[in-house]
Formats: sequence, C-alpha cells, structure tokens
Amino acid sequence: MQHKINSLRDRMKENNVDLVVLGPGTHMRWLIGFNPYPDERPCMLLIGKDKETFLMPSVNEEGMKEKTSITMHAWSDADGPDQALLNALSFTGSSNANHIVIDEAMRSHFALIVIEALSNPTYEFTGSTIGALRMRKDQTEFINLKENALIDDRAMQAGFAAIKEGVTELEIGEAINNHFISEGAKPQFCIVGSGPNGAFPHHHTGDRKVEYGDAVLIDIGGR
Repeated sequence: MQHKINSLRDRMKENNVDLVVLGPGTHMRWLIGFNPYPDERPCMLLIGKDKETFLMPSVNEEGMKEKTSITMHAWSDADGPDQALLNALSFTGSSNANHIVIDEAMRSHFALIVIEALSNPTYEFTGSTIGALRMRKDQTEFINLKENALIDDRAMQAGFAAIKEGVTELEIGEAINNHFISEGAKPQFCIVGSGPNGAFPHHHTGDRKVEYGDAVLIDIGGR
C-alpha cells in the first residue's frame, strides 16, 4: 500500500497537486486494498503532500479500523461532516490547498463539500495522478488480468456450449454465471441477446427461446 501512496505523491508533485480526494470505489481499492461501503454518508480518503487520512462516518469507524491503520476523522449523523472535514484537511496540511484532484466516480455532494471547505481551489479529475498510475500494470497485476481473461474465455465457452434450439437466454446466462462461480470468480454482468434482441447492446437477458438460425450476442464479465 505505502509504495502506491508514495508513487501517488510523486505524481502530485509533478503536477503541482496539493490534495487528492478519493471516494469509496475502484481508485481507493487500488490504492489501499479496500474501500468502505459506498452510501450517502460522506466518506473520503484525503491524501495530502505528507499525510493521509479518512473522513469517516462514525457508524463505519470501528469496522474500518480492523482493515487499516490510516488515521480517521469520524463524524456522527447528529453533528454532520463539516467540522470533521476541516479537521481532516488540517491534519493533511491541506487547509489552504489551491489545486486538488477529485475522484470523478464519487458522489457529487462529496466533492462539493470539499470544494466549499477550501478557498475556491482549482480542481481536476484523476487522469494525471492515480489514473496515470493505474494504467501502468506491475507484474502481479498483469498476472491477475491474464488469469481473469482466461476465466472469462472459459465462461464464454460454457455459454457457447449451452446454446441450443429451445434454450432461453436466461438458461445460457445461468451456465455462464455458474462457470464463473465454479472458478472462484464473481459474475459482474451477463448479457445474452438472441435473434432480434442481439440488436440491443444493453439488452436485459430474458426468457426468449433460441430459434434455429439465430445469431446470439453474449457480453460478460467477472472478477
């Protein structure tokens, strides 16, 4: 974890960024190995030039302490997040941050309370910092990607094997998802569109039965 944070700080320095703010999601999970449950309560990881901290809803604080030693500035529903956020900004040395990076995937009201707490900062999304880091895969990440791709290929083959006249799209999708699960992967999405349904890229897999001569569109993913 720490080497990724150090690499992020190098990118921050190169791009004159004072603060990076990440919400619960894939950027945070890549950086520290997990992310809290993403709900409506403001929860953010703030990475300053020298220190990092969480703005953390108090209902999640104890559970998160089991996962990380990163300092937390907790807030309760009764008090709201504003003062805890000011304390978190002070802790990271970011109270006067002029140029910040905002996680483009986090809730907009999370971003707004950070911007409002600072003095009209300029901001950008993560492309030049954590986004740039995530584009460059280390050997472990490469191996994981290759393994995932091969599992996906085998799940697709299971789908092909299930295609028979009279079989429904849902039954084909079930064969695919069962294969993901059999290899320890969690299905993320599964689109099966037979015949005319194949014209819809985001078709909702349904109970249409495959007919002779149908083309069948399959779009799947697992993790």
